[in-house]
Amino acid sequence: MSGRSATPTDVDLDPSDLAHQTHAVAKYFNQIKTHEANKILAGGLLKDPTTGSSQLTGTGNTTWNVDIEALAAIVNGVAFESAAQADVAIHSGSFLTGLADGNSCKAAIVLKNVAGTVSQVIVKGTPALTGSEVAPTDTEIQTAVGAGNEWIKIGECTLDRTGDTTVDEAQDNGKRPILGVTVDTDFATFTG
Repeated sequence: MSGRSATPTDVDLDPSDLAHQTHAVAKYFNQIKTHEANKILAGGLLKDPTTGSSQLTGTGNTTWNVDIEALAAIVNGVAFESAAQADVAIHSGSFLTGLADGNSCKAAIVLKNVAGTVSQVIVKGTPALTGSEVAPTDTEIQTAVGAGNEWIKIGECTLDRTGDTTVDEAQDNGKRPILGVTVDTDFATFTG
């Protein structure tokens, strides 16, 4: 959990400052409205894959998988449901360029809404020395889903190469829009 307080804060209303208060109310109303149109309703947790990820010797094929629980979500007001998915391929069939021994890579699993159709997309970051790897930025995700298309993040995955043929994987389910957190964190809305 983040350092944010879960307790609502009392706000003193000053009638002489009505314009400022109206702006603040409108801002929070728009955040709540946006949150209601873009959120995970249930499930969708990322889990260790049924078939573990692997790395062949040297620059051999990198196989990076993740399991995703059954999911219900809303992206830009459009409902989306999917059954549980086993061994979703984050990367397969080739070497993940830059994933040398001692390097790691992060990827974001997102849902995008293109003209009312919601689908799942995987966006990989750039591999870097373990501890220095970063997840794809909002700008990189927006590029991957297309300009003007709305999206939400289901979660992030990390693949660490800890030996020539050894990889460890982890999932972070804390990177998603859910109730009880600041509604403008970790999801994007674009009015393009």
